[in-house]
Amino acid sequence: MLRTQSPAVYDEWVSNKMKFNDKRVADAIEAYGWFARNDAYVDGGAKAVATVSFKDSPKGMFSSPPKCYMHRQASFIPAFFPEGKADDADFFYFPSYASKKLGNPVLGGGTIMTITKDSKGAKAFMEYLQHPQSHEIWMAEGGFLTPHKGADLAKYKTKALRKQGEILQGATTFRFDGSDLMPGAVGAGSFWKGMVDYSGGKSAQAVANDIQKSWDALK
Repeated sequence: MLRTQSPAVYDEWVSNKMKFNDKRVADAIEAYGWFARNDAYVDGGAKAVATVSFKDSPKGMFSSPPKCYMHRQASFIPAFFPEGKADDADFFYFPSYASKKLGNPVLGGGTIMTITKDSKGAKAFMEYLQHPQSHEIWMAEGGFLTPHKGADLAKYKTKALRKQGEILQGATTFRFDGSDLMPGAVGAGSFWKGMVDYSGGKSAQAVANDIQKSWDALK
């Protein structure tokens, strides 16, 4: 959705101001299906999309010969690479649609800090978290990407993390994962189930209709 529609449309989709069964949503699902439902493009064929364990999904890149050469995934995926293979894979920003002129959008998750018990120490710590040094400490430990423009990207623990950090800071648009922002019954329920159904052959519009029905049931 973030690559095929504007950020404003994405926000309307996440809040259900734009219905899930809108044609623009179905078109985005079809854009995913262009490769996910093509046996020639997926390790194990299209059926593997809905049946292969998340943890096992990147393994095809490391077999000899490789079963696949690219894997679209979040920055934490090296945790599931075969032992000793973390440095054998590289990261790059998958090119945006040149014809859509939506810039380079990036989707992600995030950690939000808040004070639960007010104190001078808590306020001082929150202020410190706004300083690039606090980010650089985490960057050097690994498993952390920062949006802080003042942080020194050379402080990342690995070259792969630095590349991911550059992708994040080079984004023209950033949005949190839509399914995470939707009600749990949708984002982790009907949306997840619907995409599994679509991967198994159900039509995009039928899936979108089912997801919208589940959302309507919450209102």
